[in-house]
Formats: sequence, structure tokens, C-alpha cells
Amino acid sequence: MKVTVNQRSVLLVVLAMIFVLALLRGIMQTTGDEGLIATNKEIPVNHPKIKRPDAKSNPVDAVSIKPVRINSASAAEIAEKLEGIGEAIARRIVQRRQQQGPYQNFEQLKAVSGVGIAKIEANKRKISFD
Repeated sequence: MKVTVNQRSVLLVVLAMIFVLALLRGIMQTTGDEGLIATNKEIPVNHPKIKRPDAKSNPVDAVSIKPVRINSASAAEIAEKLEGIGEAIARRIVQRRQQQGPYQNFEQLKAVSGVGIAKIEANKRKISFD
């Protein structure tokens, strides 16, 4: 009797399914408490406790009260109040403002050397163009 390619493929699939089922049955069998399947024992779970921030120490509120007025602030004030902006970059911000006029938006501020997208995103709520 001659076996065709299709018959061989079907035979291989059937054998693979039998192997997988036998493997799963072996895994599922347990002998007492030593098996792989969990029993009704309570398993301790160590979840971290989440603490609520104090109402007094909300940094967003502190920032939203007094943003840096980028068109009138000194280099020292800019360097002090904005994250990632040091004296050198603050001087460049002021110098560009003096040469080209006040900033209208974040794109103009991003044109200053050393001020990138990350620094703008970190300070977006702290900058005012008034």
C-alpha cells in the first residue's frame, strides 16, 4: 500500500496532538501537595502600600502659582526655576530674546541651543509667555 504526502501530514498532526495531550495529562496529574497545580493553601501576597501625597506638598500647585515669565525673567531666575536649564542656557535664552524679540511659543524657545523637546516637556507648566 502506498502512502501519499497528505496521509503522512495527517498522520504527523495526529501523532503531535497525541504527544501534546499526553504531555498535558502528565503535567496535570498531581500526587498530594507535591504537584504543580496549586492547592487550596493560602499564598501570601506582598503588595506595596500606596501612600497619598499630602495636600500641602503638591508640587503641581506650587508650580502653577508662579510660572517663569520667559520674556521678562533674568537668566539667574530662569536657571533657578526651570529643570535642566543652567546658567549658560539661561543666558542664551535671554540673549536670543534681546536680539529677536519676545518668545511667542515653545517652538521659538526650542530654537535656542541646549533647549530641546525633553527640557520643554519637563518645564511646560512652569513657563509663561506673558
